[in-house]
Amino acid sequence: MMKLTTMQKVVETVNDEWKSTLAEEILEMWGHDPGSVYYFRASSNFLFVFKKAGKRYFLRFSDAEEKAYSHIESEMKILDYLRKQSIRVALPVKSLNGNFIERVETNSGMYYAVVFDALPGKPLEIEDLEEADFLNWGNHLGKLHRIFKQMPSEYRDGRQSWQNQLSTAHKKLPTQEKAALMELSTINQWAKGLPVTNDHFGLIHYDFELDNLSWMDEELGMLDFDDSMNHWFVADIAFALRDILKTSDDLENPFVKAFITGYQSETTLDRQLVHEIPMFIRMHNIITFVKLLQIAEVPDGFTLTEGLLNLKAKLENYIQMYRDSFKA
Repeated sequence: MMKLTTMQKVVETVNDEWKSTLAEEILEMWGHDPGSVYYFRASSNFLFVFKKAGKRYFLRFSDAEEKAYSHIESEMKILDYLRKQSIRVALPVKSLNGNFIERVETNSGMYYAVVFDALPGKPLEIEDLEEADFLNWGNHLGKLHRIFKQMPSEYRDGRQSWQNQLSTAHKKLPTQEKAALMELSTINQWAKGLPVTNDHFGLIHYDFELDNLSWMDEELGMLDFDDSMNHWFVADIAFALRDILKTSDDLENPFVKAFITGYQSETTLDRQLVHEIPMFIRMHNIITFVKLLQIAEVPDGFTLTEGLLNLKAKLENYIQMYRDSFKA
């Protein structure tokens, strides 16, 4: 998620009908049907849905001060590789200038923008899923990892790794967060002892949650490779299922077992690393904690809108929940 101060710059341009003149200005680089552009959500990027010649697309853009152009460029390179594979992913669409990424200078700052095809299908909530759905979910992640294992190594260039994450977290963690610093040190030492081979380690999606999947019968479409990074493959399982994986006992959950069975139908999985899933979730938690500290920080004198004040309160509750867990 981006900083709340960055989020406000764009959210303030969205009117009561969910329209934004800023989004329409950025979309001049692609073109759109008049009156079809609507705000969708803001997280690590801003997302708007629109139509062009009656076809549905998504505009995604980020503040140039928060995201490097090279990061998006390497994502586009990965998606170009996946374009030729036997999976369904949301693919970028070239602008009127023939570019997948456009730098757009506006009155509120510089933004990097990309447009994606809208995938057919619909998202599902975890309570909607049955055991067969978890099997299918795991199968598609296994298929993606099988493709990633076969992908030439140069496609991983430009993507972050777990080392980058932990190093950044250490630099940004305030010294008074002593329990979090101890947790970070524990996670770092543990990760250094894990095996790093082509079977265990490579590019992962990093956010293979239901929000980033579009279900159409038995076929899942995959969205948002913005966070993809070099990591252990089993971490993708941990992060996808983190809402139902709290302890080692949860590995016996029938839904978790179905997910892993589906995954193994497409690629290999080190069972020893599966038992490390609770530690991968702890890794995710400490990284998320540090990010939330940065996101919720608002300079003195900066006034947030009511909606973002409410979001800030929710984030601060999450921050305290993580802080308490580290002390425990």
